[in-house]
Amino acid sequence: LFLKKLIRDELSAFGDPKQVMAKLYFPEHHLSHAASAYYASPFTDAAVLTIDGVGEWATASICHGEGNELTIHRELHFPHSLGLLYSAFTYFCGFRVNSGEYKLMGLAPYGRAGSEEVERYVRLIKERLVRMNEDGSIWLDQHYFNYATGLTMVKDEAWKGLFGFPKRVPERDELEQKHCDLALAIQQVTEECVLRMAREAA
Repeated sequence: LFLKKLIRDELSAFGDPKQVMAKLYFPEHHLSHAASAYYASPFTDAAVLTIDGVGEWATASICHGEGNELTIHRELHFPHSLGLLYSAFTYFCGFRVNSGEYKLMGLAPYGRAGSEEVERYVRLIKERLVRMNEDGSIWLDQHYFNYATGLTMVKDEAWKGLFGFPKRVPERDELEQKHCDLALAIQQVTEECVLRMAREAA
């Protein structure tokens, strides 16, 4: 809320605040991501897909870059977020949100590809947690999630009922095959969503 004042106060350490009156701009979060990819690339005409947890309100965006212009064409808005869906599984498997997602991704190859258990988890994710549209947009059933209104990523009891086991407590619970299978299932669902978004962007 008071970010401009805070920045101006900090800049005043470098000289007279009346002389440090440059305009401050706050670009959109997803446009910043897209710009850092597009303008540093060798392309002069490109589709740019940005996917993360959440920016201001956007959770995924499709931009088009042509010459020195970059335009947002489509956005997906909070609370429907592929990044937050992945973070919810990070949390449920006992890793820290916003820093442990790479561990969930690293756990996925230990899942049993093609097994009944992985296929069951994929089916549960698609039937109960996320509706995936052909254009790559998603809708998350907020009856299972807590990140929009609470202090945790998911409603622990609802997920326990859905998957048949509780959230893993890292200091107490060992990683088991079921965690590997669940990691593989959400990896497969995430990849399917990303490919749909990429096709839509192209």
